[in-house]
Amino acid sequence: MNTNKIYDRITNIIIEMLENHKQNNFNQSWISLSGDSIFAKNAVSKHVYSGINQLLLNYLKRKYRYVFNSWMTFKQLSGLCGRIKKGSKASMVVYKSVLYLEKKTDRNITKLVEHLLKNKQNTEHLDYRKIGYMKQYLVFNISQIDNLPDEYYKIKDLEKLTEFEKDKRAESLINNTGANIEYAPQNSAYYSPVEDKIYLPTRKQFKSKGDFLNVAAHELGHWSGHKSRLNRSLGNEYGSSGYGFEELICEINAAFICAYLGYENKITDNVDYIDNWLSVMKNDKQFVVLASSQAQKACDYIMSFSKVEEAVI
Repeated sequence: MNTNKIYDRITNIIIEMLENHKQNNFNQSWISLSGDSIFAKNAVSKHVYSGINQLLLNYLKRKYRYVFNSWMTFKQLSGLCGRIKKGSKASMVVYKSVLYLEKKTDRNITKLVEHLLKNKQNTEHLDYRKIGYMKQYLVFNISQIDNLPDEYYKIKDLEKLTEFEKDKRAESLINNTGANIEYAPQNSAYYSPVEDKIYLPTRKQFKSKGDFLNVAAHELGHWSGHKSRLNRSLGNEYGSSGYGFEELICEINAAFICAYLGYENKITDNVDYIDNWLSVMKNDKQFVVLASSQAQKACDYIMSFSKVEEAVI
């Protein structure tokens, strides 16, 4: 499958997810805190998928009501003598790769360049151009596979944090960033790039601790994009694709952070935001993939200040 078709397929799944969210009275979450793992992971290597793969696999897990959030490739399940259940369809995991082509001849010299780079050798004598592209591989959920060793069907209880533990970890995550946050009685929350300051309502104004953390994590997402940090484009006009892109980054970032801390984060019920994302996605197939990648960077950056170590890799 070529890169454009991969982007098409990813985008169509996320569009379906957002459309279902609207139809189901805005009650869907980005990541479901159920099953045997908060985050989708490979059942054999224990690798935790990142970025767009978390959204895709978590949505498909919920859509098909899989019990597990563990996945494996055909090669892995075959090596364990597993059998795919009749009618089961594989799910896609994507990653970025690079081609190195000679400028004059367009000859593929990827293996040569990668060998030199891997061995920290000089590549200046080669006149080449670098082309990024998307690759995919297929995985099956454990619920789709029979005959695996018993250990793969054991449902491990998710770590259930007490409210005190949740609070402690959340407070630590927020405070350790060193972000300038002002709490005041108000009905809006926002980040000011000019002041490099976050404005939040008082905590008692929120219906729950989860609601507060969701908003705080979202605004910390904007804070991470400051020119002195991850240097994203901030201050775009409301309703523009740039504005929607930044909001999507911060929504997904908040979902990742909330999940780490044991809170489920619902997709926004702001119809203007969702309609903006859907409109852009239908014309820009890279939109949601790039936003998810930036959200992962924002999440990793924010969490790097604290002792939360369960980063998606």
